[in-house]
Amino acid sequence: MLQMIETASHGHPHPTTGSAGGSPLSRVAGVGQRRGFATPASMGFTILELLLVMVLVAAMIGMTVGILGVGRDGRTLRAAVRTVATQLRYARTRALVTGQSQLFQVDLDRHEWAAADHHGELAKSLQVTVDAVREEQAGARTLGIRFFPDGSSTGGRVSLRVRGVGARVDVRWLTGEVSEQRLPDGSP
Repeated sequence: MLQMIETASHGHPHPTTGSAGGSPLSRVAGVGQRRGFATPASMGFTILELLLVMVLVAAMIGMTVGILGVGRDGRTLRAAVRTVATQLRYARTRALVTGQSQLFQVDLDRHEWAAADHHGELAKSLQVTVDAVREEQAGARTLGIRFFPDGSSTGGRVSLRVRGVGARVDVRWLTGEVSEQRLPDGSP
């Protein structure tokens, strides 16, 4: 018996299968296969499987959008924060360059801002609050932050919120540095 196995490994016909170099297992793997027909494992995915995967992916994307605040309100908030921060930096830079103090103001009733020679609107869906010194208050609900020629400022904060999600733009009084920060959900 030992001699037969050695000859089978050298390319001579195997006593069990009758094929050169074949093993009984390789012969068994071909049983039941017909030429030209695919087995169920090689046919691919069914429509039901594809639909199930698409539904799961859509559900995961929907949850991710809700968690990250990627919706329309989130984009509105991010754009408003970017605009306010940019205009505050512009007012500071203009004060440094021109040697004259510059004022950034927010009208809370009309949702409008003004900085030096720029002005614009904030989305009506935003809740806007401004913390500023009393001396820069131009009306009952128009508050401002002033930048001085040496780069310092009166300091202050502009907070923006929409549907419980918010961010704020802080201005340091000593350096006039402008920074953005996300607010914890639900905080004032």
